[in-house]
Amino acid sequence: MNWCHGPVCRFCIARLEQAGSVILPGGVEVFSAFAHNGVARQLIHRLKYDGIAAAGVVLADALAPCVPDWARALVPVPRSVVRRIRYGADPALTLARLLAQRTGLPVAGALRPPIWWPAHAGSGRDGRSTPRFTTSGPVPIGAVLVDDVLTTGATIDGAARVSGILAAVTATRAGREAAG
Repeated sequence: MNWCHGPVCRFCIARLEQAGSVILPGGVEVFSAFAHNGVARQLIHRLKYDGIAAAGVVLADALAPCVPDWARALVPVPRSVVRRIRYGADPALTLARLLAQRTGLPVAGALRPPIWWPAHAGSGRDGRSTPRFTTSGPVPIGAVLVDDVLTTGATIDGAARVSGILAAVTATRAGREAAG
């Protein structure tokens, strides 16, 4: 990973912790680039709450090798309408578009988010609700879900339940799953 010319210094790059993959209880396999701590967490926050695209570039560069070889399309897990308006960013859509540039795969806007759902940041599995996505078009065969962070898996489970997609990539993975 040669990002010395980008927004992250070599010292910080050396501190990024690889995350690997995990299979959620619902059967979705999630491939994550980094553990959600330190520099990776800061990059996610810059992308998610500040809309800084350069953070997404660094994350997408690391996430591109995580996209399975069999993938035929990228389906971003959309942010709630209220949060997209509040923060002016949809991190999964940004990552999916950047991944499309790196992989040549098309981005399919196959999911529609609910207008609002309770904030999950800082909540454990018991404190999280599963967002109720709907489809907004056909789900391509061979599609992979794209999201910014995997914590408990509730959001990806909700997206997988309605789309039938059984694989996902996330830039980071938080909590106990980060070591898997």
